[in-house]
Amino acid sequence: MTTDESQVYEVAGGEIAVWAEPSGAIILQVRNNYKDPVDMGEEEALELAELLIRLVKEQRE
Repeated sequence: MTTDESQVYEVAGGEIAVWAEPSGAIILQVRNNYKDPVDMGEEEALELAELLIRLVKEQRE
């Protein structure tokens, strides 16, 4: 569950939501009706990886 302070990022055309909780947890949530795996191309995978790295760095500050 996100708080008002958490910014939700969307990747893979909005099929994956990512946010960091104030507690330090980083959440990835699949957003499709059947909770199916999400196919990502190379660019989308790099976007997700860069986002996760940025969130971890922000948590460490």
